Order: sequence, then structure tokens, then C-alpha cells
Amino acid sequence: MATRQILLFTCVFLVLACSNADASCNFAASCANENLSGTTLSASCAAINGNSVFTSLNLNNKISNNNGKLICPGANFGASCSNIGLSGGHTLFANCKNTNGALIQTSLDLNNCIANINGNLQFCV
Repeated sequence: MATRQILLFTCVFLVLACSNADASCNFAASCANENLSGTTLSASCAAINGNSVFTSLNLNNKISNNNGKLICPGANFGASCSNIGLSGGHTLFANCKNTNGALIQTSLDLNNCIANINGNLQFCV
């Protein structure tokens, strides 16, 4: 059993180390049960000790709508986007207004914006 825990710890450590070194933060590699409620993402994420931690993050704090396109960093996308949802555990999608007021279907891979830091969802941009 101790060997299994050491192996799990090593895998989690490597995932976390690589996610910080790479341009892709890749939270989904070490998190599960991702859910979106309004603009708040929640998930169960692996901590360095191997435990699963329930964590949440308000996406509105660092994601914005730029002329009908979801981007990070930024802020307050929820004010100009509707039909907000989550696909595949890591793709945020929404209908966002452009500068002319037209709704544009857009999506954003949250793995490029969010990391799992010791069991906690955190923005990495």
C-alpha cells in the first residue's frame, strides 16, 4: 500500500510540476467531477499528499468577453454572456455579445487558464 501511495504522490507531483512549467495549466489532468454553477467552477482535485480536495473558483474574476470571444486573463464575462456551460470538464462555452450587440457562440479551454495547485483551483494567467 505504501508503494501505491508513493507512486500516486509522484504522479500528482509530476502533473503539478509540468502544469506550471507549460503554457497549458492543465487542471483537468488532476481534477475530476468538474461542475459549473453560474460562473463558479468546482471540482475534486488531487493534492500533493494524494488526497482529493473539493475546490471552487469564480471564473468571472479572470475571464472576460472580448468582442464576443471568451479570453483570459480578463474579468466579468458573466455580464455580457449567456447560456454559460461546461463541456468535457474543461471547456467553457457561452453566447457572448460582440461590440454590435450580436450574440456569438464562443468557447475557451480552461486548461489554458486554470491550474490545480495542491488540490486548489487557481488561475495561472
